[in-house]
Amino acid sequence: ARRQRVTLTCPPVPDGLTVLGQQVRIEQVLVNLLRNGIDASAEKGGGTVSLQTEVEGDQALLRVTDDGPGLADEVLARLFEPFFTTKRRGDGLGLGLSISASIANALGGSLQGGNRPEGGAQFTLKLPITQSTHGPD
Repeated sequence: ARRQRVTLTCPPVPDGLTVLGQQVRIEQVLVNLLRNGIDASAEKGGGTVSLQTEVEGDQALLRVTDDGPGLADEVLARLFEPFFTTKRRGDGLGLGLSISASIANALGGSLQGGNRPEGGAQFTLKLPITQSTHGPD
């Protein structure tokens, strides 16, 4: 990120928040989303990629936002399609978001992507939280 003049911001995660899933698989999704955000922000010579976490019902939401150029309508329509990429030849196979969405679904969650009104893209990873996050019933 530093080489591409992109700043990463990550406020603290809510106390006691834990999700169901395999750490390595969740890390794979996060690395892909961060890498894509860094690449998008770097397109304009640098910028910011932010991570935000919140709880919505029985799900944890992790939002990865960038201040890059955003996603064109034709890209949004094919966002999670295998082998679809907007990167230059040799820079990616177009499998990252497809695999990430499959991982999220396999863990009982989801992955969504879109544009932010103020510009840039936002991806939201939703994963089920553990019962211990809620506290006693």
